[in-house]
Amino acid sequence: MKENLKYKSDEELYELMKMNPKLLKEAFDEIYLRYSAKLYTYCRKILNNDPIADDIYQETFTRFYESVQKAKTMTNVNGYLIKIARNLCLNEKEKMHVEKFNIDDFQFASYDKSYSNKQLMDLIDTTLELLPDSYKEVIIMKEYMNMTYNEIAEVLNLSMPIVRIRIYRAKTKMRELLSPYLEEIRDF
Repeated sequence: MKENLKYKSDEELYELMKMNPKLLKEAFDEIYLRYSAKLYTYCRKILNNDPIADDIYQETFTRFYESVQKAKTMTNVNGYLIKIARNLCLNEKEKMHVEKFNIDDFQFASYDKSYSNKQLMDLIDTTLELLPDSYKEVIIMKEYMNMTYNEIAEVLNLSMPIVRIRIYRAKTKMRELLSPYLEEIRDF
C-alpha cells in the first residue's frame, strides 16, 4: 500500500489522513518525506539556532498532524506547513528578542556543506543574517525551498509585485555585502 502513496497528491494524502485511520501514519509519513528537508532548512535559516530550529521543526509537523481532525479541506499542504513553521518561528524570534549583531561578532556555523564551498557558504549565511527579516524570509523561501513567487505571495499574504521587489532588493543587498569578499576570494 505504501508504494501507491508516493503517487498521490498532497491533498489526497491529507484526505487519507482524515478519512482513513488505517492509512493515517503512512500518509503522514509520505508528506513528511516530501517536506521535512525544506521545512528544516527554513526553520534553521530563519532562527539560526539549531536546538530551537529542531524544536520548531518538530512542532510544525505535530501541529500539522493534529490539524487533520480540525480542518475541513486542504488545498495547499506545502503552503499550510510553511505557514505553521513561519508562525512558530516568528513567535520564537519575538521571545528571543534577538539583538542586532556586528559581523565581527558573528559565529560562523557550518551545516552540511562540502569543504570546498564552506568559506563561501559561511559568507552567504552571514550576509543572510544581516538582511532585514522581510528580505531574509523571501530569499530563504525562493533559494533554499525552491518556492515560486506565487507560493511565496500566498504564504506571506503579499502581492506578487511585493514579493518580486523584496527578492530583488534582498539579492541586491546581498551582492553589495558580498562583493568585497568575493573579490578577495577571486584574488586568492
